[in-house]
Amino acid sequence: MDEVRRVTTTRAPKKITTILIVIVGILGLILIGVAIYFYSIRDTKDGDTAKTKTCGCYYIDPSVISECTDPRRGFMFETITVPEDQTCKAACSTSKLSTNLLKSTTKQDLFQICQLQTIQDTRCSEMTVKDKDGKIVTGKISTTDEITIEAKFDKAYTDYSFTINNEAVEPDVVSPDNLTIKKTLSNFDSSSLNIVATGKDSNLEQINSPVCRRLIEVEKEGASNVNEMQIQTKTENKTFKLSNITIKAGNLKDDSKITLLFSFNKSFANITMKDGFTLDASKGEITILQQDLYKSENFTTDTNFSQLSSYEGELKITVDVKDNNNSIGSTTTSVIFPTKESLEEEIPTTNEKSNFTVKNTGNLECVERVSPNNTILFTITTTNNSTTSQVISSIKDKLPLGFSYVPASTKINGTVSNDNDYVKVTDVGETKEIVWSKSGGWSLDAGKSIVIAFQASVGASALTGSNQNEVVVTPTEIPADPSSLRTEYIVSVQQDCDNPSTTPTEPTTPTTPDTGIFDTTIGRIFAGFLILTIGWYIYTKPFGRVVISKLVNSGAYKTAEILSWKIFNPKKYFEEKTISKLRKKS
Repeated sequence: MDEVRRVTTTRAPKKITTILIVIVGILGLILIGVAIYFYSIRDTKDGDTAKTKTCGCYYIDPSVISECTDPRRGFMFETITVPEDQTCKAACSTSKLSTNLLKSTTKQDLFQICQLQTIQDTRCSEMTVKDKDGKIVTGKISTTDEITIEAKFDKAYTDYSFTINNEAVEPDVVSPDNLTIKKTLSNFDSSSLNIVATGKDSNLEQINSPVCRRLIEVEKEGASNVNEMQIQTKTENKTFKLSNITIKAGNLKDDSKITLLFSFNKSFANITMKDGFTLDASKGEITILQQDLYKSENFTTDTNFSQLSSYEGELKITVDVKDNNNSIGSTTTSVIFPTKESLEEEIPTTNEKSNFTVKNTGNLECVERVSPNNTILFTITTTNNSTTSQVISSIKDKLPLGFSYVPASTKINGTVSNDNDYVKVTDVGETKEIVWSKSGGWSLDAGKSIVIAFQASVGASALTGSNQNEVVVTPTEIPADPSSLRTEYIVSVQQDCDNPSTTPTEPTTPTTPDTGIFDTTIGRIFAGFLILTIGWYIYTKPFGRVVISKLVNSGAYKTAEILSWKIFNPKKYFEEKTISKLRKKS
């Protein structure tokens, strides 16, 4: 028994090593706790400061402007703020408009909706412009109108002002809560009003919100007038022709009552044109294309501009514009017709290839299957990029499944067009196809465009998700690049555009969450140095030595030490277990 006992050796503990191991273990647990603490703080902070974004939509009056090109043309705005990672879609709907409260004759369903994808400054949250009867101005006023501008802000600011055509003016009224300002204006002598409502924040930063900007046209009342006539010419198959006539005429409203009397300083018959021209009242222009100048049905007699085909030399052409048979003015311009010899000597050239490009846009990115959010406005813009006039024979739109053309919704270059004259809708399988065409096609001068806008409604058979609306343009000449004659617009169909159905997204690589102060190498080195310093400090103090001595001599420590031998020193573990059993027997 004594010999067996001699196997046991009493090992003096290596105090420093043991103590450091214990200290590192304790502080390691503390380090883990600190990491968890900072991680929880980080998560809370991130949740409290989640980034958001603001978007909006606005309404425009098609009698003022037909395209969503300038938010200042909007007369009412709606905004919404969502988390940055969500789709932002403000819910404008023409059904929300009360036409009896608008200064416009446009029907409710014809007002257009435009989207603002991002609004950076929302501190000025609302602005309205009303006439003296309290009706909202949708884009046009007269010189004698009186308007009141009202702007609202999200909180109180300083140095409020309105900027009218780049000139700052003080508001007439500031509300007691310092959130609303008003200004009344009258007696306008400019052709437009560019209005901005603004103020300054506590950092003296100028408020610049797109919601509080307006551009309003001022219609000058008075007699209609004619200012100028521009005539463009071209040579086709050794024949000299007029290719386009543009007449500058102001204050005209209705082209159905307008006639154009053309006269010449030579022995040609006067001709009166009753159809075939387009009036753009907003620009004050009457436009006539080549094919309409040589079409007899556009005139009161069978005579048209073909009577000039054999003329040589300078010719003065005068147009007298009549409104309801009353002359509103006339203007004259000269055209030089080349000689036959010069036309014969012209070196024959092959026809230039057509070079058109087409763009298709929509006023909405998402539509629903039920009213009032089931109608979308598509706008097709075709541009002649060649150096000569070119002709488009047709424009075709292939609607997605479940989409239908809204009758009488077509506008060509901003003018409402008769479906019987230009539009043909056919069924292609289960889808609809729209074709716009006219006799002789549309002749576009170099650099000019034709814009066709129309509405389509979405039915129950439309597919949820992305839908493709395809457009194909057909020119009369061989295209230089056939691919440029096609385009598409992708629109999403959802049951509820505010809460679209989730779509699969590409998986993202999991990232390790940040844990605060230990995210960097410097932080980790500092933490390690701090642990060693604290451990050494505890060891050098009497109290620390007492605690460590009790810990080393505790049963828990000894049990842990024996278990560590089982892994790292099996021989010693076996010896200790054997001695322990013998001690229990004795």
